[in-house]
Amino acid sequence: MNIPQWAATVAERFARRPWWILAVAVAFSVLSLWAVSQLPVYTSRQALLPHDNAVAARFDGFLKKFGAASDLIVVLEGAPSDELKTFADELAAALAAEPEIAQATARVDLDFLLEHAYLAVPEDRLKALAGALDRLAGAPIPSDASQIDAALDRLRERLDEAPAAPDAGIDIPTAETGLKLLAVLLDEWRRWLAADEVPAALDWGRLLAGQGGSEVANEGYFVSRDGRMYFLFVHPASASEDFTTTGPFIEKVRAVAATQAAKTRAAGRAAPKVGLTGLPAIEYEEHVSIRHDIALVVGSSAGLIVLLILAVVRSWRWALVIFVPMGLGVLWSLGLVLVTVGHLTLITASFIAILFGLGADYGIFTSARIAEERHSGKPLAEAIGAGIGASFQAVFTAGGASVMIFGALATVDFPGFSELGLVAAKGVLLILVSTWMVQPALYALLPPRLQPLPVAASAREIKPGRWPYRGSIAATLVAGSLAAAVFGIVWGYELPFDYDVLSLLPKDSEAAHYQSRMVAESDYQAEVVIFTARDMAEARRIAADAAKLGSVAKVQSLADLFPPDADARARNARRVGELAAAGAYAAKAAGLAGIGLPDRTFGRVRAVLERAGDFIDQSQELAFSAGHSGLVAALEQVRERLDAVRAGIDADPVRARQRSERFFRVLLSAAARGGALLEDWRRARPLTPEQLPPALRDRFFAADGTVAVYAFPAKTVYDPANLDRLMQEIYAVSPEATGFPATHQVFSKSVVESFTHGTRAAVAVCLLWLALVLRSWRGFVLASMPLLIGGGWMLGLMALGGIRYNYANIIALPLVIALAVDYGVWFSQRWFELEDHSLRQLNRVAGRVIGLAAGTELAGLGAITLANYRGVSTLGVNITIGLLCCLSATLWVAPAIGQLLDSRRKP
Repeated sequence: MNIPQWAATVAERFARRPWWILAVAVAFSVLSLWAVSQLPVYTSRQALLPHDNAVAARFDGFLKKFGAASDLIVVLEGAPSDELKTFADELAAALAAEPEIAQATARVDLDFLLEHAYLAVPEDRLKALAGALDRLAGAPIPSDASQIDAALDRLRERLDEAPAAPDAGIDIPTAETGLKLLAVLLDEWRRWLAADEVPAALDWGRLLAGQGGSEVANEGYFVSRDGRMYFLFVHPASASEDFTTTGPFIEKVRAVAATQAAKTRAAGRAAPKVGLTGLPAIEYEEHVSIRHDIALVVGSSAGLIVLLILAVVRSWRWALVIFVPMGLGVLWSLGLVLVTVGHLTLITASFIAILFGLGADYGIFTSARIAEERHSGKPLAEAIGAGIGASFQAVFTAGGASVMIFGALATVDFPGFSELGLVAAKGVLLILVSTWMVQPALYALLPPRLQPLPVAASAREIKPGRWPYRGSIAATLVAGSLAAAVFGIVWGYELPFDYDVLSLLPKDSEAAHYQSRMVAESDYQAEVVIFTARDMAEARRIAADAAKLGSVAKVQSLADLFPPDADARARNARRVGELAAAGAYAAKAAGLAGIGLPDRTFGRVRAVLERAGDFIDQSQELAFSAGHSGLVAALEQVRERLDAVRAGIDADPVRARQRSERFFRVLLSAAARGGALLEDWRRARPLTPEQLPPALRDRFFAADGTVAVYAFPAKTVYDPANLDRLMQEIYAVSPEATGFPATHQVFSKSVVESFTHGTRAAVAVCLLWLALVLRSWRGFVLASMPLLIGGGWMLGLMALGGIRYNYANIIALPLVIALAVDYGVWFSQRWFELEDHSLRQLNRVAGRVIGLAAGTELAGLGAITLANYRGVSTLGVNITIGLLCCLSATLWVAPAIGQLLDSRRKP
């Protein structure tokens, strides 16, 4: 007995014992439901990454030592700067009190850093500062307006004298540094003179540019370059990136921010706009969107498939005998996942809708053949067995091809694709089992009406007509179709890949919006490179080398607080503190700030500015003659700022005096605070990690002594050229670097390489399977050519439409191969079975069934295009294009191919 006859016998027995079969199916389903209830769904991106390489191992090692690698970033904007600072501080305090949050940082602890700033100052600079304070001890400092006037008169007389030559005992580097500082102060003075409104404070970003980073310049706050966006870095308490952890974490941050905004408005203050970004926010949006889309797609695809079947066959029994076996097969396959793969990921969970579309094909093909056998007059049970047997080879060939294709995907390195291949292969296999097992029993209990589906018997009643695919017309059509397919494959081979993960998110994604703005408008990114060092000496080396990289915008490290000569620096700092306290400079600066700037004093200031211009000109000539180009440039900067200040004063002397008085008061108050800070250095000592504030200690030190250094990329890491350059330079600094950019580079390369390997393997095994099973070159050509031609057209249309591959839709081509192989296989079988039928009759018989099968796939998969998550929706678009191309090739090109293979066939 051959296999189709054996299948017919078994199916007939199932049809004669339907309740037993359905009881077994229910038992399997109950067991599968239990397994599905136990099946974990891993929503973390880490579940999709290969974990058998060094990059993944380094990242996992960092997570074990430091916890979560990525912070949630809270963005504040849309309020005055003072309001943003207040809200940032209040929100950080509120967030830090929540159990889901380990840290919430709105600003650097400047007090701590400034108290220990001596550790970041070279020893020779500290000695120089001590010497300057020592010399200043004997210099009189004005204590009232008259003394200030006298000091300005002496300065004006000094400027009338000829400047000293640069080589006359002048420390040129120190002179250049002093002149640059003077230029910055003059530029800030000019800002106060020219502003429409009196500035509220000094612009520390301008004053300290290059002297300690944007945090120091902005009172420790993390801000954008224009100062309009403030950032809070929120570190989760759990290192898990699974949605069961990140979901409550994100929702807690939103709730706390909303509560704080309400309190702010109730207090009569302006509440800023709050946004979330960073990898936790991106992954949260991904999961929420995909979860919503899966529910939408599964529900709508199931509904559309049922509606389509009901609309075509006009019988709910037809819908049940097709839909129920397919649904049970999907359920069983999900249950089997628990004992095979052991979990679902976002990719494999999304595949349910594809199984719905694919699985309905087999039920349509078998039920159509059962209907033909019933039309021939066979009893119901016998007709069921005969229909299953007659369709067995085609369904086995098509289903086996899909299993082989998905099995080929299971061999790739990228776990996201390999697990998809494994889950899908078993899913197709169990849908086939369910179709051959459950459909006969269900059909026997609920036999549908016969008239809706076209069958071979009724085809004989169709009058033969003139079929257009004859002779040269058929040859031209086939040649043109092949040429278009070849061109499509060539163009499709060059389709670009979009590496930007943000482009997969919904169009209105808050996380993508703010992440893009952070890259463009600040020195911060969510995608940070992480270096780990065994000790502080290695951390210092890494921080210094990383800061020199052109691909790095900012380096965060505590290496400056732990210099190798910390004892010597602390000793010199204590000397500075003693001199500052002895000179009482803080009190004297505060006293000067209270004096103000009377008219007579302001007149002397203007006179000094006049003399200073000529003095600078003479100094420039001497510096130029001596060949000190750096000194010449520094003097030129001072001269430009000096001219700008004088122009501002001359434009409105009265307002200029008032603005200048305010400026000097604020400046001297800042100097008083600086003097007080220097006095505190009398207690200077080297630091230990245990003395750090908890936020700094936990971020930069692990329990085993490992030291972390963080580097923010200068450009987006979603551009492969930027990413490759960044990681090349990063690995030159330390081969042990990790973080999202490192894992993303592996991720992106694994995806592209796996797609290439998986697609080639899918095509190869599909063709090999067809050749082995069909064992006829004509059958092989008829079964495979629609698929190859349709696939080529698909690639060509994607190229013409400007569609790019991305991490989600790149799998579309192998999926289309697995989905559309059914069309050619069914057409090929019907071609040889209905040899006495004309081409027109054959196309009516086979084409209607193929069209219904394709319609169910399009109904199931076309719904994916409605997804909010653009990664899923673009996958649906690509699959829809592919299925339509393969369907068109089957219905219009396959008959022409058949005509060329058998020219004796009646048209």
